[in-house]
Amino acid sequence: MEAKMEKIRHSLSHVMAYAVKELYPTTTFGIGPAIENGFYYDMDFGKIAISDADFSKIEDKMRKIMAKKLPIERLEWSFDEAVAWAKKEKQKYKLELLQDLQNKGEIKGKVTFYKIGDFYDLCKGPHAKNTGELGVFKLTKVAGAYWKGDEQRAQMTRLYGVGFSTEAELDEYLEQQEQAKLRDHRRLGKELDLFHYSKLIGSGLPLFSPRGAILRDKLNELSQAYRLKNGYQKVWIPHIANLETYRISGHLEKFPELLHFVSEESGDELALKPVNCPHHTQIFASVPRSYKELPVKYLDTTTVYRDERKGELGGLSRVRAITQDDSHIFCTDGQVEGVFGELIEAAKEMYELLGMKLSLRLSFKDDGDGYIGDEDLWAKAQSSIEAMAQKFKMDYKIGIGEAAMYGPKMDFMAIDALNREWQVATVQLDYALPERFGLEYVDADGSKKRPVMVHCALLGSIERFMGIFIEHTAGWFPLWCAPEQVRVLTVNDQVDGYVSRITEILGDIVLNEPIRHNELRFSVDNSSESLGKKIKRATEMKIPLVLIVGPKDAATGEVSVRLRDDERKVKLAELAGFVAGT
Repeated sequence: MEAKMEKIRHSLSHVMAYAVKELYPTTTFGIGPAIENGFYYDMDFGKIAISDADFSKIEDKMRKIMAKKLPIERLEWSFDEAVAWAKKEKQKYKLELLQDLQNKGEIKGKVTFYKIGDFYDLCKGPHAKNTGELGVFKLTKVAGAYWKGDEQRAQMTRLYGVGFSTEAELDEYLEQQEQAKLRDHRRLGKELDLFHYSKLIGSGLPLFSPRGAILRDKLNELSQAYRLKNGYQKVWIPHIANLETYRISGHLEKFPELLHFVSEESGDELALKPVNCPHHTQIFASVPRSYKELPVKYLDTTTVYRDERKGELGGLSRVRAITQDDSHIFCTDGQVEGVFGELIEAAKEMYELLGMKLSLRLSFKDDGDGYIGDEDLWAKAQSSIEAMAQKFKMDYKIGIGEAAMYGPKMDFMAIDALNREWQVATVQLDYALPERFGLEYVDADGSKKRPVMVHCALLGSIERFMGIFIEHTAGWFPLWCAPEQVRVLTVNDQVDGYVSRITEILGDIVLNEPIRHNELRFSVDNSSESLGKKIKRATEMKIPLVLIVGPKDAATGEVSVRLRDDERKVKLAELAGFVAGT
């Protein structure tokens, strides 16, 4: 987000809080940051229930404040003055924030406040100069949010809005949001019979129907194909591991909340795996390794399990059972560039096929304590990744604080049909885990060396990518991965013999691209319902190819073909070539 829009959106959150304070004087306030395309504010309305029915009066009040062009003034108070203000105004959340700042040693001198009219707010800024510079906005939704994200704390009301410089930009965004609703993968997943949830099974644990399983498999086969051709070998690992595994890897120390524990009467400490990399290190370590074998490339599509908070789960975007098209490479320093080059080319080719443009986010560490490994190795890894992005001429930006626990990442950002950006594939450089697990290979001079470890997933989470892909395509999947590629509709039962000839042709078709031996998936709707109803049902299920067969078609040796945006007649003798080329 550019700095100017961040100031505008942050200022809009304060104007919204000011308006709410005017309308509901007993409201207490949490935090109100700028976010992508807009802003929100967490507020405690007490016993008052706020809904979207209240938006219009809050918006009206906001517009009146903006019309006055009130200055947004920066103030500096001592800590004691700030605390006295919070107590006087009965702003318990602001008081807690002040105490947090003091406990962390972040108050050095004065505390920053911002004032609009007679509304004061604890905030470090920055903001616009006055309320007349804030463009246009719209309140969009209301949601619940636990204070500080802690389920044991008070549940507050989170009020969201969007803000833009011009009406045209706002209108474009709102239209995009309407399109997003129509493409919502949760709705389409149910309508197209792809996946379902069961309260009995549990939240965040999607169940995939036969149609959804086909889509999963075809996307995974595509991802695997791009690595198998580069010498990756499939491995298999169990879904649990001894807890000592995650003590050594550092996951138990840094991210204990990710682990689901499994009790054993034998006394073993076991956990469902939240990651696959430790298992793969042990396959590498199972036999002595020579430099002549490197790079060793493992490929494994497998599920990991993470104890996500129930309130953060949604559709396929965030789940507790995460299937990864995971791979790990053990190589020398000199081989890193070649490994990255293969994976970059694979990602570029694959996402071009999927109809999504790519850019890069180089995810580097911040100064926090959520990382493992030597600082010098981190600096070396980050420098190497940036140099590779430049060499392969990929547009990139740097995301500080987005690195993995063990090393920096090259995250591929895909742009979908609605121009939204998603993080999809990732390639990660790791010097830490080989050191922690004592991995070695024998070099040409007979000395023992540490391999470098590269982590990669081209789809990332298959569940999450499916959600992205469903919305990107609006459920109109390309022929090669559509769960049902062709449906034959009969006009009446007089054409049964002719339909048998058609299905014999369809049964012999093999689609060779992009996945070899992808046999055609088709069905026949010869029910007694009207043709109109059959067409409507096939359209609702978004079948890429619909073949309509009536007595006239049988007489002329043709098939009426219905595509998403086209209709035509195809000779029976040319049907196989037409389908294979679609």
